[in-house]
Amino acid sequence: MNKKYIYLIWSLSVIFAATLWSLDWMLIRPQFYHFPAITIVFLEHFLWSLILSPFLFLSFGKIKTINRKVFISLFWVCLFWGLIWTLSITEAFFAAFRWESSLSVIVILQKLQPIFAIVLAAILLKEKLTKIFYLWAMIALVSVYFIVFPDIKLGISWTDFFNIPAIYAIVAAFSFWSSTVLWKTLVDDLWFSLSTALRFLFTSILAFFTLLISWNFFSISSLELLHWELLWVIVVTSGAFAMVLYYYWLKKIKASSATIFELAWPLSAIFFDYIFNWKLLTPIQFIASWVLILCFFMIINEWKKIESK
Repeated sequence: MNKKYIYLIWSLSVIFAATLWSLDWMLIRPQFYHFPAITIVFLEHFLWSLILSPFLFLSFGKIKTINRKVFISLFWVCLFWGLIWTLSITEAFFAAFRWESSLSVIVILQKLQPIFAIVLAAILLKEKLTKIFYLWAMIALVSVYFIVFPDIKLGISWTDFFNIPAIYAIVAAFSFWSSTVLWKTLVDDLWFSLSTALRFLFTSILAFFTLLISWNFFSISSLELLHWELLWVIVVTSGAFAMVLYYYWLKKIKASSATIFELAWPLSAIFFDYIFNWKLLTPIQFIASWVLILCFFMIINEWKKIESK
């Protein structure tokens, strides 16, 4: 395949994964908001650790060779990405579903991820970012603001960011991308299948102990058949599957680019809101959406030029 199309496919795969997350949070997760967030986090990771368990047995010899540096990186990823990010963002969205906070606040704060990611990618991964990339990244972030806050008068200045759910969203943003940067270094030392299996296994263990300490273990018994069916839908489609898809292709593209492509989450959310809830887009949202899509392709084009040199 022509090299100029390969990066496009990789980038669109990351965008597709972010779109699956949006579908998850719009349609599936709201069915669980009355359960403790840690219960859902534990069950999702436990089910995926069962699915990926064969990779652990097949790679037992490789596991024995893991050195201290790799183990520390793996533990950081499991703690911050696996447990803290998933738990924080779930707590934040559940609070919004319970009307304890504005959903738009959670989305816009969670989209602080690009700021953390670009800084960490430049420092730790030594990614060389061009002026053109910074320009389109800035335009993309501004576009997301207008997608989330189409009414300028009711934007950030009218919004309460000083509440517990908002803090959860900020913690989630930092946790996601601090662990993402380490993940890119981790998969260089371990096979992707093995590192992914270990990630879900260790995270499910951490989540299990958190579930016990928080006295929420018996909340599992309150899950009905519908909830178990929805959990499996999350596992095989929009939840862990999207995460695996996202991180597999993250090996191929720059972390700084991936964080901009992940803005497909709020972009797709407004379209799902229209499809399922018949909520029309405002003219500002419509224009901002097309500007964000343009940013995606301009960043893809910029990195295609760099990779071809």
